[in-house]
Amino acid sequence: MTKPLKKAATYADLCSVPENFVAEILEGELYAFPRPAFPHAHVASVLGGELMGPFHRGRNGPGG
Repeated sequence: MTKPLKKAATYADLCSVPENFVAEILEGELYAFPRPAFPHAHVASVLGGELMGPFHRGRNGPGG
């Protein structure tokens, strides 16, 4: 687990994180991670689309 950037974080702290980061406040602590590069995001999207049918709705797969 990564260390928080700030404890007792506020919404203003969250809004101040640069746009090329994904940020969230968990239990009052601010965490930020670099946004995935386009190739990574594209592959994740394609894989999610391929697995959606068999695993989400049970079409030609185990379902659930």
